[in-house]
Amino acid sequence: MEFGPIFRSLARSKVRYGLIVLEIALTLAVVTNCVSLIRDAQKELGKESGFDDENILSVRSQPFAKELQEKGTLRNSVRKDLDVLRNLPGVKAASNTRFLPWQGGGSSMESRPVGSKGPWLRNQIYNADDGTFAALGAAIVEGRGFTRAEVEAENARLDALFAAPRELGGDGTPKNKITQDVVISRAFARLALGEGSPLGKRLEDSDGDQYLVVGVIDRFYNPYGWPIHEYVMFFPSSSANYAGGSAYLVRTEPGALASVSASVEKALLASEAGRNVKVQTLPDVKDGFQASKKLVLRVLTGVIVLLVFVTSLGIVGLTSFSVSERTRQIGTRRALGAQRADILRYFLLENWILTTLGLSLGVFLAVALNAALVDHFHTRRMDAAYLAGGVLLLWAAGLGATFFPARRGAAVAPAIATRNV
Repeated sequence: MEFGPIFRSLARSKVRYGLIVLEIALTLAVVTNCVSLIRDAQKELGKESGFDDENILSVRSQPFAKELQEKGTLRNSVRKDLDVLRNLPGVKAASNTRFLPWQGGGSSMESRPVGSKGPWLRNQIYNADDGTFAALGAAIVEGRGFTRAEVEAENARLDALFAAPRELGGDGTPKNKITQDVVISRAFARLALGEGSPLGKRLEDSDGDQYLVVGVIDRFYNPYGWPIHEYVMFFPSSSANYAGGSAYLVRTEPGALASVSASVEKALLASEAGRNVKVQTLPDVKDGFQASKKLVLRVLTGVIVLLVFVTSLGIVGLTSFSVSERTRQIGTRRALGAQRADILRYFLLENWILTTLGLSLGVFLAVALNAALVDHFHTRRMDAAYLAGGVLLLWAAGLGATFFPARRGAAVAPAIATRNV
């Protein structure tokens, strides 16, 4: 093997070969981390919400007529709207709730088991009426959902609270504590209350208010700014808001989404004008939320292809230059009996050594870059398989980029050694 001549040749051009080694190392570090980020993003994009996404409509009603913005009118409008929506052909369920899956945010709070001295646990919070879980297609796996009576009672309490806020004690928390029935996700039940049935157990917030678990939904996923995507608590109440109008979720029969979507606005305005109605399918909401992530995936994929291509070009250029620079040396070796396969093997081995040096450095850079991403952006740790795959990819790319210039060098005739002598 020609290790001695190769290392002596590399030592005579340290800067040239050092740059290609550094390029290979940086390519491995960036490519493997990009692949890791892409795979993590694809897993996020592939997550299921646990709802009947393909058959859900979001409906927003915003009144502009003053008579529709009065305190008692809006709640009456909600009741009328729900009757209209539930009686449309193709509708399975309708709900008055501000919760919108795939909106990429919402409301949250911190809670923990009553009497616990453990950490506060953050969870998403949304209102729900007696039709919310049916409208979502979310199965109640333990306990029950909310009744119309519970929703109306909570609405009355909120109206009274709006008129006369609770009196605060010396510690800044309300004097009169309340207890509310809530429905939570199975994931939050396990996080906050451990294994076993959570029904009848209580959670509390920092104000001392308590929340009695009366029901559990099986699956829940809604992307959020914090990593609390599976943790949620639903309260019984209407979403009627005197400034923001009202919001509905409508679940249709399979295949009826388009027809129901086309009829919702006309039906609501026929029932009560003086407002704007916006209708959006949940698949459109989801596509809008995921659009930026899909763009990032395309950009990262482009970065991978570009880096591997540029690195391969660099190797081709370096090998071509080395062949041109050592034409007479190759001719001399051929004149002394070297076969074409010997010359080809020489350049392939030289490239393999350079690539291996670059990949050895690249492994450390890749691990360091991944650690920085984990610390600063809370990404997942890179799978070692991605690193191994990157090494194999760049080995193959390096040898492939070297082959054709090396084959040209192997074709140099022995007579070249005696020219101009």
